Amino acid sequence: MKQDIDFGWPTANLYDNHIRLYRRYSGTIPALSRLLQAYIEKSGETIVVEKLTIVLGVFQRLVSQSKIHDHEGFAILNSLIINLPSTCLNNYLKDIFIVIFTRLTRAKTQKLIRCIIVFFSHFIIKFGANEFITQVDSIQANMFQMVVESLFIPELSKVDENDKKLCAVAVTHLLCDPEQVTKGIYFNHLWLKLLKALLALFQSSNDLQIMSVAERKKQAQDEAEEELLVGLDDTPDYTPAFSHLAFAKKPRTDLFGSSIPDARCHLAKCLQTLTSSHPNQFLNVMTNGLSTEHLLEIQKYCALANVTLT
Repeated sequence: MKQDIDFGWPTANLYDNHIRLYRRYSGTIPALSRLLQAYIEKSGETIVVEKLTIVLGVFQRLVSQSKIHDHEGFAILNSLIINLPSTCLNNYLKDIFIVIFTRLTRAKTQKLIRCIIVFFSHFIIKFGANEFITQVDSIQANMFQMVVESLFIPELSKVDENDKKLCAVAVTHLLCDPEQVTKGIYFNHLWLKLLKALLALFQSSNDLQIMSVAERKKQAQDEAEEELLVGLDDTPDYTPAFSHLAFAKKPRTDLFGSSIPDARCHLAKCLQTLTSSHPNQFLNVMTNGLSTEHLLEIQKYCALANVTLT
């Protein structure tokens, strides 16, 4: 009798073989990254949690040892953040941040910076802005200020178009939620600068996006010429290559959907909550510190959201 085909999830051995392929063939990394993200999305709590340290090891290897494939490591990490319960990752958070900052210190690239900003945004949405500041400052005192000044402020508007809404919502909560930013040690140095960076993200034009694409293409070409450390492919007699499938692209997802249809309106509503709880304080800061153009933009966002700042 013909045996029935089992369309269930892979066995543990096949899953382990999938992980081992990362270590041997660099050409398989993009496809295997997509496959691993599918495991995480569809059955993360039953398959991936049991192998979580192995999956995080894949993330660490890709980020630490490859300029070419580091973005695949971040894609896996972001999938873990999105799909797993926060309790599954709590014990690993500090180590994750150390891996990221170590790589940033050793070999900073534009692609890496964009990946880090997107990951930070996912983290803020999942764990909250307060926890983000706590994690960053636990590595080094007042490190959060360095992160904002060296990453968010100069680089926020350069993220990919598909990531802009995510980053805008995350930075909005970074502006309006944590007391360290709204009235604590970081208020005087960071609040207005971060707001300006967020407004610049909203205002980034199509022309700038085209320039950014060209810059990213050149950056990718430069990065392809050399690996950071030891190459992931240690089999010189067989080097598989990866070809993108035109009709099998990863679908674009909106984490917020109808709950936050417009990030600009979300900023306006959060600013309304913030200004109403601190009468005149933030309104005066914005009036005195922002350009006329920026003030008009905020007024437009408030009109779209049907709110008034007081």
